Parts: sequence; C-alpha cells; structure tokens
Amino acid sequence: MSGRFLPWLGVPLQHGPWIAALAVLAVTPGGLWLLALLLERRLMGFRTGFVAVLLGDPLLAVAVALGVWRMGTAAPGGPAGPWWGIASGGLWLCFGLVQWWAELRAGFFTRQQALAPTKIWHQLVVYPLLGYWLWTAGVGGLRAPGAHVSDAAGRVLIVVCVAGWALINGYDRRRPKLGHPPYDWRRLRPFPQPWPASSRSLRAYRTGTGAGSGADEPTGRR
Repeated sequence: MSGRFLPWLGVPLQHGPWIAALAVLAVTPGGLWLLALLLERRLMGFRTGFVAVLLGDPLLAVAVALGVWRMGTAAPGGPAGPWWGIASGGLWLCFGLVQWWAELRAGFFTRQQALAPTKIWHQLVVYPLLGYWLWTAGVGGLRAPGAHVSDAAGRVLIVVCVAGWALINGYDRRRPKLGHPPYDWRRLRPFPQPWPASSRSLRAYRTGTGAGSGADEPTGRR
C-alpha cells in the first residue's frame, strides 16, 4: 500500500488533471444536481442551494486537478500515500455522520430533509470520496518537487482553492438555505408544499423565497 493509489478509488487520479477534475465534478455538484432533478424533482440553484456545493466544490475540483498535474506520473507516497488517504476519507465520513446527527438534533433539518436523496449522497459519498481525492492529490501536489514559477503558482493555487472553499462554507453557515426538501420515500418525491416551518432551513426557505418560487422550483413532473 506504500507509494501508490488505492484500487478503484484512485483511478481518476491516474489519468491526468482533466479526468481528475471531471470525476470530482461528477460527484459534486453533478451527482447532487442529477439526484435533485430525477428524484427530488427540482433544479438546484443558488437561491435555495448551498453556495459551498455549487461554487465551493468546483474549487476543490480545481485543487485536485492542480495536485494531479503537479504530481505528474509519480505515485503518491509519504503523507500523500494510501494509508493517509484512507484515514482522510474515513475521517470525512465520520465528520459527515456527526454533522448529519448534529444538524438534525439542532433543528437545522427535519428528519424528512435529512433523509432526502441529495443529503444522503452528500454525507455518505461526497465527503469520503473528496476526502481521499483532495488529500492524495492536494498533499501530493504540494510535496511534488519543482522550483519553477509554475511549480510555486500551482502550490499557491491549491491552497487558495481549498481556502476559498472553507470561506464559502463559513458564508453558508451564517445564511441558511433550504438545502434539501422534505422527502417522501414511499412516493419517491418531495412532500407537497407548503412545507411547515419546522426546521431552521425550512423557515429560511419560507421567509427568503416563498413556497414554490426561486431557482429551485419543482420541474412540474408528477
């Protein structure tokens, strides 16, 4: 396990920066957007969606791509090696589970929101996958040798992208959004509106957008 990528999970990092970036974007916001469209019957947008997903996660895709570009053909080793990557992905998975429980307990989401398809995907897929990819590519890219201006710029941009993502997350924490609609798994669709203002995010939705308005409007399919 020393000095190589994880089987399967590390494949997107072995085929160049463009494939790595596309893999991240396919998981988020791509996977979230697709689940929202097909299962939650809505279009994700900035009015009711988290900026950290729609803008912050693409910054992480850039950071991963830059890290892969800087590593070149070298396999990750040392702090960027597979055991560290597994630890990072595992810690982010644990963080996602704890965050899930804390948001429910604090009333940020209702139980029906916490079990929405996009929420499940975000906590159980996005966190661990990005945890591994970002650690392996980011740390690997920062540690890759090179003293040219392009090498220094690549390192700086990796840090800037991750810092930008962190700042956007802080912005989201102070400005709650709907995030995930109350979901009815028996009918494979959100519960019909108007939704009761029984969580902080639902109250923000009612006061900020009004039921059924905004960029995350239902698509009209039944």
